Parts: sequence; C-alpha cells; structure tokens
Amino acid sequence: MDDHRIVRQGVRLLLEQAGGLEVVGDAADCVEALAKAGELRPDVVVLDIHMPLVDGFETCRRLTDQNSPPKVVVLSSDFETESAQRALRSGASGYVLKEAAGEELVQAIRIVMAGRLYLCPEITTKLIRAGGFQDNLGDVPKLSARESELLRLIAAGLRNKEIAAKLELSIKAVEANRSRLMAKLGCKSLAELVRFAVREGIAPV
Repeated sequence: MDDHRIVRQGVRLLLEQAGGLEVVGDAADCVEALAKAGELRPDVVVLDIHMPLVDGFETCRRLTDQNSPPKVVVLSSDFETESAQRALRSGASGYVLKEAAGEELVQAIRIVMAGRLYLCPEITTKLIRAGGFQDNLGDVPKLSARESELLRLIAAGLRNKEIAAKLELSIKAVEANRSRLMAKLGCKSLAELVRFAVREGIAPV
C-alpha cells in the first residue's frame, strides 16, 4: 500500500518477478487497503507509513486486529528507530527501508511468512547502538531464567522439537510452557511473543 502509483507498480513488478509470490491487489489509502484485505485475504501486506487520511501505523493496527490478520511489512523512507518501534508496536512483523535493494523486500516477506520478525540492517544497527528497544507500555511481568531462555529460542525461530532438545524437555512440556508464557505476557500469537522479545531486548533483532 502506497499513495504513489509508480511505487505500487514497481513493488508489484518486483514481487511478481521474484517467484513463489503472488500479488493479489494494491491500495492507495487505508480505507482501500482494509477493504481489499478483507476481500482478498492476503498473507502479507506491504505498506508505507506516510499515507493520506490515516497513517501507516494506524492502518497496520487495523489490519492486524482483523480475524485471521495478514502479516505486515512496512516499507518506509524513515531511518529513525522510533518509526521501526512504532511499527512493531502497531503489529508489523517487518521493517524495510525504501532505499534497500528489491531483494531485501522479498527476503523480508519470506521471513515474516515463516513467522519470524525482519528488521533491515540499518535499523538493527541503530537499535543495538542505542541499547535496544525502549517502550512506554508500563511494567511487564518478570520472567524467570527458564522463561527468558524459552522466549529467546522462540524468537530465534526454533521449532518446538529443537527447543525441546536444547532445554532437555519433552515437546509437550515446551508447548505447555509456551502457552503459560503467552498467558503471562498477554500475548495472543507467536508474532506478539516475538515482538515482545525484541522490544525487551531478550532476543537479538
């Protein structure tokens, strides 16, 4: 989603040439994006932050609040870490700069489709130098060492079988511990759990 037609056409061409990706639609503003997302049910929505009427952050919130929500990759010209943090807090799973090579956007889409988080290297470097994500969401529950390790492994993209091997637990125990962790943190999905881990500096971005 972008209010510039030439940008939408360029992104469409890039993705169609990548192989394995199908572009089902595009939109020029939030209203059109929400309507098409509800109708076409895309797996991933690529959107800009600076949009007419409603900005990309609010659009992202509305998209990810839907039943069976799509993953959202923000494609932005904003180099500031605050924009990336706001995008993640709004529900985005990826953040790519417009000046990046087209292959990076394709990579980001494939990564978020696999249930992981993607942040462009430029933003990642700034966040690390700044000491990670800062948030004003208030106090968060204190995690035990085992809970923090479980969260770190989940955010790293490991499957239950791999986590079970590392923690010397059964797969059922991993699943149960993950459910308890999600309830403790108020996370309703794996994507929310990953975003929490990144925001709190538990997992590398």
